[in-house]
Amino acid sequence: MRLSTPPRAMFLGGEGVRYAERAPGPDLAPWVATFWRLRCDRATTLRVIPDGCMDLIGTDVVGSLSTALVAGLHPGEDTFGVRFRPGGFTALFGVPASELVDQRLPLADVVRPRALRERARDASPPDPMAATDIAALAEDAGYSPRQLHRRVAAATGHSPKRLARIGRMQALLAAGRGESWARTAAGFGFHDEAHMINDIHRLANATPQAMLAERGRTRTRAA
Repeated sequence: MRLSTPPRAMFLGGEGVRYAERAPGPDLAPWVATFWRLRCDRATTLRVIPDGCMDLIGTDVVGSLSTALVAGLHPGEDTFGVRFRPGGFTALFGVPASELVDQRLPLADVVRPRALRERARDASPPDPMAATDIAALAEDAGYSPRQLHRRVAAATGHSPKRLARIGRMQALLAAGRGESWARTAAGFGFHDEAHMINDIHRLANATPQAMLAERGRTRTRAA
């Protein structure tokens, strides 16, 4: 199975935040994007923006975000997590992502706890609608708009349109400003710079300029 590039969440904290990622082995790679660790050296805040993914943080499952949240971090915090590919959690655990959007719950309240590798042995791969060119795949497969919406929402918790907006925002932030924001906006399919700013602000409660400035103060490395 050909895998999409694992999504990288934009951790937008202040100084004193250290973030590391470790790629999963081939036995989990179809479902898991990365194992991550976040350490905080001093009190700060962390902006987490939508990325179309779900996470396990400790013993909690965190549903896909529809808008940004800002968390307060304390000195000495050391957090481990698993970020699933879009549709990965649903494929492994059998729980529609649409039931967990914007929620954080103990995993034991959602499903019977079981090791990821045990689940992976019996699991189907994530729904391809969650991680490919949705419009092209839907057209090739002959899905109606209602069928498309139902499948994408079950796998990711988002409508096809919102998932596409989230993906565009993440890609733009990963690419950065470039020569100018006007050219960047046009390159990512926005009508103009104002459209880019307004659309991203609705998803992240911040402008792309502000988030890239936050990102520049966060130390990120590979595990």
